[in-house]
Amino acid sequence: MRPNLGLLEDVDFTPAETYGWFYYLKLEELLQHPTPLFVALVVLFIAASGTLLWLLNSRRLLMWRAMRGSLRAMLRLSKRQLRKKIHPDLRLEARQLMRNARERQGWAMYTMGTHLADPDDRCFKQDRKLSFLWLKKAASAKDEQAQELLYAGAQSATRVHDEDTPHNGDPFRELRGMIGLENVKKAVSDITSRTQMFEKRRAEGLRVSQPALHLVFLGNPGTGKTTVARLLGRMLKKVGYLSRGHVVEVSEGELIGEYVGQTPIKVHRKIQQALGGILFIDEAYSMLNAVGDNASFSGSAIATLVKFMEDLRHDLVVIVAGYPKEMIQFLESNPGLKSRFTEVIGFPDYDPPDLSRIYLGLCKDQQYKLERETRDRLLDIMQEARETFTHNFSNGRFVRNLFEDSIRFMAIRVARKKQTTREDLMLIYQEDLENAYLHARRAYGHKEDEPRGIGFFAKND
Repeated sequence: MRPNLGLLEDVDFTPAETYGWFYYLKLEELLQHPTPLFVALVVLFIAASGTLLWLLNSRRLLMWRAMRGSLRAMLRLSKRQLRKKIHPDLRLEARQLMRNARERQGWAMYTMGTHLADPDDRCFKQDRKLSFLWLKKAASAKDEQAQELLYAGAQSATRVHDEDTPHNGDPFRELRGMIGLENVKKAVSDITSRTQMFEKRRAEGLRVSQPALHLVFLGNPGTGKTTVARLLGRMLKKVGYLSRGHVVEVSEGELIGEYVGQTPIKVHRKIQQALGGILFIDEAYSMLNAVGDNASFSGSAIATLVKFMEDLRHDLVVIVAGYPKEMIQFLESNPGLKSRFTEVIGFPDYDPPDLSRIYLGLCKDQQYKLERETRDRLLDIMQEARETFTHNFSNGRFVRNLFEDSIRFMAIRVARKKQTTREDLMLIYQEDLENAYLHARRAYGHKEDEPRGIGFFAKND
């Protein structure tokens, strides 16, 4: 039906113009003589529009978008931080970083992550969640400049074990296939089962009070601590707890600085490097035994580590490993350190049959063979080794050294032959094994000697 326009009824309008003029006149009439219903509708419209704009720009929604990888949301949150009273030079630098980050330049993301995650930064120190998101973005930077900055100062001692790839096998199967360590296998399986349940609850929209997952590995050298840590990283990635699953193995010297202020930076870099995976600190108690000027920085390194263990607990696992007695002293060195670790896993020494199986496994991998008599003698040697060397027996490391020495003596024997067969190049004789074990005894001493060092007895001078 054509609307009644009164005096304009006889004017020749198009249908669109007719409806437009009709509603315009109605609105003009309502504005001049507003009704209570019209006023209520206007107020409701303004409130709904304001609420929608507030929601779209609210921190909660922006954080939700940022957690799902929205770089725009992270940039908007970062701009809010710039509204604080900060030095103009710092404001200009941060804006330049955000412009570069908008262009998805990895090195800018790394630098921004460094700013955001620095606990002493004047601009971003109040925003820990945003710091964590930028830190994750920086850790996943792929370009060469970002990698160079990210791993700057890492030193050659840092070992980074790559995350799980399609070329790797099933980490759960590999763990089950390890020789011995039944208690360790059970403890690791319980950890992964628990984290898997948390991820399933999160997928169903249920509440998850997910605790931190930081571990202590206690045991002598060569008991598989590093191997289990690498498998655990891949397992936690597979169940969804970690985003990358790689393992960064560091030592005490890579965490403690040489001058005031350097220690937090070095710890921070290692945390960045390990974010999304596992930071594995072998012989962590060495931080307490730092000598010279470094000794005064040990407390700073531990305090910084404790802070990041709490702030980044949802995508970072810290594992400290070492001898039981020394590790107890390390855990008690800081009031908050012991409470950060959720579980302690003990790695017992291998028994002689397991040590023999490790040796035979090395032979199989390298295509060597042992005769039955040699196998029997191998078991006897492993039994003697447990009784000959100290309680800090190096376990798998001793077996690997014994195997390599056996190959060396085998090579000397084979070199004396004028003609060799395929069997000669594969068969390890009993004399090769005996010579290797005798070399170990001469090199490291035996139980009648005074115990010195770590792993074996050393000979008296």
